[in-house]
Amino acid sequence: MAKNKTKLSVLVPAIKEKDGKVIVAPSKAWSHEQLKKREGKAAKHAKHDFELSNLKIVNRKEAAKVAEKAKEVPKSVGKRLHSHDLRNAAGIKKVKSPK
Repeated sequence: MAKNKTKLSVLVPAIKEKDGKVIVAPSKAWSHEQLKKREGKAAKHAKHDFELSNLKIVNRKEAAKVAEKAKEVPKSVGKRLHSHDLRNAAGIKKVKSPK
């Protein structure tokens, strides 16, 4: 059986609440803080994660490795990916905060 040679990439920011619930941003233009604000009190201490092109949710450290390998961000980003790193590298403006 042939392996799928699709290049793995980072799709969007996501947050994981304490109860394990994962909330995925509608686009790269969203920040983790905007997701937390939209979800309210339950998301106050949510972890900052990312969704990959294989739909797996990973932490900031793993996302940084994937984004660098896929050439989505420069190597200067460091060991942990931030939502603004993806936006800046793609030339995307941050969406206005949801109300």
